[in-house]
Amino acid sequence: INIAGSFTLGAISQMPTTDKALSRTGLSPRNKLMLGVGFCGSFTTFSTYSVDVCNWIAKGQTMTALNYVMVNNVGAICAAGVGMYLTRKILGL
Repeated sequence: INIAGSFTLGAISQMPTTDKALSRTGLSPRNKLMLGVGFCGSFTTFSTYSVDVCNWIAKGQTMTALNYVMVNNVGAICAAGVGMYLTRKILGL
């Protein structure tokens, strides 16, 4: 799911913006936002994370991208571990 969502949001983010709702050459800003945030956001939040990192790297902001990856990955793993530990402790497992 995360890989498919990342691919889809990456493709949507690179679609040209047009003044028409939908055309063969691009998407309106509203439809681009709806597909990116609405569809991909409900499909997987990981896709937004992936595209943010790729955009920072493309803009030459490699340290920002690396810091973001490190903080998110380490933070998420630590949060999951703490959540698991506290749940076991509270439930006496």
